[in-house]
Amino acid sequence: MARMRGLLLLTMLASATGSARADVKAAPPQRVAQAATTPTRVAIIPGIAVNLDTARVDALSQDLAESLMAELDVQAVGGLEVRRQLPPDGVPPDCVTTPACTADVARRTNAQQLLFVVMVDSGASGSVQIDTTWVDPATNQNASRPAIDLTSPAEAKAKFASAARQLLPDAPVRPKEQTNTGGSGGGNFDMTDEVPRHLTTPAMITGGVAVAGLGLGITFGLITRSRYNNCEGDLVACTDSKRDSIRTMSILADTSFVIAIGAGVATAVLYMTSGRESRMIVAPSPEGGATVSAVGRF
Repeated sequence: MARMRGLLLLTMLASATGSARADVKAAPPQRVAQAATTPTRVAIIPGIAVNLDTARVDALSQDLAESLMAELDVQAVGGLEVRRQLPPDGVPPDCVTTPACTADVARRTNAQQLLFVVMVDSGASGSVQIDTTWVDPATNQNASRPAIDLTSPAEAKAKFASAARQLLPDAPVRPKEQTNTGGSGGGNFDMTDEVPRHLTTPAMITGGVAVAGLGLGITFGLITRSRYNNCEGDLVACTDSKRDSIRTMSILADTSFVIAIGAGVATAVLYMTSGRESRMIVAPSPEGGATVSAVGRF
């Protein structure tokens, strides 16, 4: 009986030891899996800039980094944050093809991948061409990416977002946040931004015309009144030409007031219609269903 208890105890100890060893062996792969889920860090490195100042280069680099993070599952940095980590004189023009230089830049920015950007302002209405070269410092691989043409600063983020997959084709796409409806047919809700009422450029122009018309109307009115009083005080000196000038000034005053009123009404209409209400758009779900747009304030 004692021998059987001893065998049972040895069996339990061996089982516990095997389980502990299995847990120890399983731990490293788990840590590796967690590390693999960390997004790749990509640094936007400013290179040659033609007809562009440092502030604009940093602003475009920052917009590029934000657009990459919005579209792809990466950690992108750019702009002033990267420039502060680079040498004071920047990077040499041949850095992109020099492994020692790219390794130093990667170390400074703590990045696994680099995007070297060359920006050229053509001088035609602020158009900028941006050429990018992708570099992997660990493997010394590099590849040129398609050029990006910007016609205005306002479209920078939209252009960068549409080119994100071409700039980093191996990066995973960031999933879009969507909310499913519970109604018939199903779908995804999306809310557009509300634009408050504001003075647009046409409204400011019509407002200026209204102010100018009012000022001219008052001026011509005062001149008309002064000349009329002079005629009333001296009927002999009030010739036909003076009476004609009084009528002319009176017409100019009335016309100026009419223009001021019309421009003022136009300004009010443009201001009232300058806003845009928030819109709720329901896109069809993969299973089917109709597309619905609900308009209103929320």
